[in-house]
Amino acid sequence: MSSIMPSIGGIPLKYISLIVLAVQNSCLIIVMALAQGPGRKVFYSSTAVFINEIVKLIVCTIMTIRETIKDTGRFYPQDFLNDVFGGDAWKLAVPAMLYAIQNNLQYVASHALDPSTFQVTYQLKILTTALFSVILLHRSLPLLKWASLVMLTAGIALVSLEESNHRNGHAVKPDPIDPTSALGELLDAQKGGAVAVAEVAPLSDRPEFVVGLMAVLIACILSGLAGVYFEKILKNTQESIWLRNIQLSFFSLPFSLLAVYLKDGEGVTEQGFFAGYDMLVITAIACQSAGGLIVAVVVKYADNILKGFATSISIVISAIASVALFGSQIGTIFILGTVLVLGATYMYSLPDRPVVK
Repeated sequence: MSSIMPSIGGIPLKYISLIVLAVQNSCLIIVMALAQGPGRKVFYSSTAVFINEIVKLIVCTIMTIRETIKDTGRFYPQDFLNDVFGGDAWKLAVPAMLYAIQNNLQYVASHALDPSTFQVTYQLKILTTALFSVILLHRSLPLLKWASLVMLTAGIALVSLEESNHRNGHAVKPDPIDPTSALGELLDAQKGGAVAVAEVAPLSDRPEFVVGLMAVLIACILSGLAGVYFEKILKNTQESIWLRNIQLSFFSLPFSLLAVYLKDGEGVTEQGFFAGYDMLVITAIACQSAGGLIVAVVVKYADNILKGFATSISIVISAIASVALFGSQIGTIFILGTVLVLGATYMYSLPDRPVVK
């Protein structure tokens, strides 16, 4: 495999993809807030999740066919199917399943814990991602980079803490910047009245607190494992990013379809699959689909740790933008969290000190 980093206009694709991801994720958070804003007709989010996977599958199929014709001058459907379903395609079922379990645990934890506790503890996924990068990819992280990762975790936890306080105890949804967070819809059918649990009883009177804490910790572990495992597949393969995304979407589709049935099956049957859809919803789906593809590029040419920095910065950007768009307020906790995020980003970008032998 070539070690030459692809570039656009002389700028390494690694940095371009990180910038694009930060911008895309900021836009996604804002568009999703607009699409689900008060006074708007409700659409079934599980159907949007399914359409998102379909869009990614179609786009990646077109790009794979285009690259095949460009490289070989021909295209045979049978060869294409053999590439998609043959060889080590089964490996992509692993991250798809891990993401499904992870997001299910996220949902359980969000109902068992109060929103602030959930938001803060879930940021540990940044550290688990770094840990699995060291274990699975044999990546070496000096002490300064570990310190910056701890600072990033604390910073984004503070930002998320202030956001959760503004929600007045509403249930926390799965992280929308995760390329397969849509699989977290699987347990939404069990939502019922569990949302109010965290608002009624104090921690000392809620035995499910330990269960929720264990759920969020395991979710953090699975998040790091799934992301790094997907990174390892992309970086140790001759197959294109497009083909790998076809395989990942294919294995993710059954979970998404099951979510439609479990969460919104009755409503979809009565009102239709595309109930509540308009251009804003379609824009949100397109933005989320683009994000899934951008994440694959980031993981391929950068890494999951840098992806964590990009998405953390995007959360800060979108929160600042929400001040102008939605009249949100920025408090001291948010400012402190933002300073930590920016400081951690600077620290991580510093060159490693040479090792003295």
